[in-house]
Amino acid sequence: MLRLWRAFPVLLTISLVAGCGGAARPGTSRAQTERGGPKSTGPIRLIAFVGSASKPPASAAKAAYEKAHPNVSIDMTFGGSGTLLQQMSLEKMGDIYMPGSDDYMEKAEAKEAVIPETRAIIAYLVPMICVQKGNPKGIKTLADLAKPGVIVGLAEPGAVCLGDVSAEILENAGLLGAVRKNIITYARSCEQTQQLVQLGEVDAVIGWDAFASWAPDKIEVVPIPLKYARPRNIPAAVSAFSQQREAAESFIGFLISPEGKAIFAKYGYSVEPPKQ
Repeated sequence: MLRLWRAFPVLLTISLVAGCGGAARPGTSRAQTERGGPKSTGPIRLIAFVGSASKPPASAAKAAYEKAHPNVSIDMTFGGSGTLLQQMSLEKMGDIYMPGSDDYMEKAEAKEAVIPETRAIIAYLVPMICVQKGNPKGIKTLADLAKPGVIVGLAEPGAVCLGDVSAEILENAGLLGAVRKNIITYARSCEQTQQLVQLGEVDAVIGWDAFASWAPDKIEVVPIPLKYARPRNIPAAVSAFSQQREAAESFIGFLISPEGKAIFAKYGYSVEPPKQ
């Protein structure tokens, strides 16, 4: 019987406010050229909805930006990209949307929830099978996820970009039905998905390559053939509901600056397009 993740809320809200492919289009928005911060010197509070696939580097980037711009505070709400998009759209609030993959930025553009010309690519993610350190079940291929006795967890499709990616991969490999019988839980965010492996709840999940950097002593990754799993990117754009476009673009500009990219690279994220 499937059971939903029981140990975590749908969203993790911290004193920051920030959820998880097609490629973002290049452009010439201020987000891609501005590096000096917003012109206003008065207090500025930005609200960002961020896919938890990028929680570690996004949190570090927030801290670095706020240190450089003491008048700016950034509240980040982390969670599943689909859940965050729904929240932002229903409440008609927020300044920045930064999902865990470009699939959900496409959905945000279709909903007219973001300003398309402010869209920029922050980093890249490659789908992998994530297993417990040492790979005790000897999982080497997607087909191994369907073997008797292998316990599998996935992100929840529709709520988490990684859930949609996982379903697509298994469908492409013709294994969705066979693997489904081994799935015991669906997680509501990328963070919860990798914690399934960290805490020993499951033998394997389909996750991102960066998860190995989140917990190098707990998680290792097994490559998935690119014919089944195309790389994604982490995009960011200004929300259509923002009243602070200049300040929001400035932070996005920081994320794609050399300093911002260095923060993501430090946490094991690819800042250059993966080789196909």
